[in-house]
Amino acid sequence: MFDPLDFLSGAEKPPVCLGNQMSSISSENTVTVIQSREDASLEGELVEDTDTPIDVLDLPHVSIAPPMVVLTVLLLLRPSMNVNFSERDDTIDQSVESVCHEKGIAISQLEESATWCSSFGLSALDTPEKFCARVPRLASAAGEKDLLMYYTMVLSKYEKMQTTDQVNERILKEASMRISEKCGRTAQPAMNRIFEIGGLRSGVKLHEPALTSDNLGLKTWGASLVLARKLCENFPKFEQQKDLHILELGAGTGLVGISLALKILESNSNQNHTLYLTDLPEIVTNLKENVQINCCNAKPNLKVYADVLDWTNPKSFEEKYGTRKFDVLLVADPIYSPQHPQWIVDMISRYISPQGVLYLEVPIRQKYNNERQRLWSLLQSSSLQVVKEEVDEGVDDWGKVSYLYKKIAPAHIS
Repeated sequence: MFDPLDFLSGAEKPPVCLGNQMSSISSENTVTVIQSREDASLEGELVEDTDTPIDVLDLPHVSIAPPMVVLTVLLLLRPSMNVNFSERDDTIDQSVESVCHEKGIAISQLEESATWCSSFGLSALDTPEKFCARVPRLASAAGEKDLLMYYTMVLSKYEKMQTTDQVNERILKEASMRISEKCGRTAQPAMNRIFEIGGLRSGVKLHEPALTSDNLGLKTWGASLVLARKLCENFPKFEQQKDLHILELGAGTGLVGISLALKILESNSNQNHTLYLTDLPEIVTNLKENVQINCCNAKPNLKVYADVLDWTNPKSFEEKYGTRKFDVLLVADPIYSPQHPQWIVDMISRYISPQGVLYLEVPIRQKYNNERQRLWSLLQSSSLQVVKEEVDEGVDDWGKVSYLYKKIAPAHIS
């Protein structure tokens, strides 16, 4: 029978009593033990490879690790940067500097943590390189139960502490966030994402506040990614046109409009384009932040505004920007209630110019079949015709989704 204590061997075993005789380990067996230790030493050298995975049990123990070390671990366990609705692969080697930048850790803090691990014999994490290579991978490789137990231990210890210094407060915050990140998308805290769009050289950086059921516009939905890709890949058609006034209705986090703005900037066009990214007041604050993050107003011939446009009462928008018509309207995933089809058609009819065009991307959700059919009927009855129609496939945080893309124009335009 296998006995794990067999691995614990001293330099020499005491004699064993067999009846009235005494027996001791032979020299041959002693040589064998020494040979095993040499093998173990070789195995120890292999552990030095930063590709070797670790377990949650290899992390600095919460009961003895200094607060700065615990904070370093929690920051490194942050989810990887989300790219196109998927977490980036943490098995791809990154430099210590790039990991620290992404996770918000000072190099000196990381070095201090590695030094402490070295002094306590935690060889798996005794250098900054090992810390940066192994701990982030643990976030996706370890079992959720083990990670949740670790985070709970952190909370249990630091909630009982009398001191409320900055490090302790950050530990409590980060541990709570790590727990919520394991509880599904709707429970996740605010996050930053990157979207890589076909036809666009630079990635689009977006901040998403925590998702709430009454503020669905604070999340980026898959229809926006699909429509943004279509616009950027077919951008030459925009370049052939005059100066454009472009309006996005229900911009949400801004992926569609910001992608188009960045494509215009990359094109070095001499034309003067103006984009209006609009949504409700509670959405626009974050929308403005995303416009700023992506430097959409980097050139004088492109102006990008993020502002409020209430589909039921556009008065404040028109008082600020006038009652003009727009050459291009952008709409992605606009239906979340029975009222939305009528409201969106009202806005399209109000703002599309006689020579204008609407680019519309709608997910095929079973729950909103009736609303979607009503939208098509209302568009047709408003003398808006479908110029082009396609079925697209894409993904979002909940998996694969099918979409309907429609290019729509006033009935006399082909």
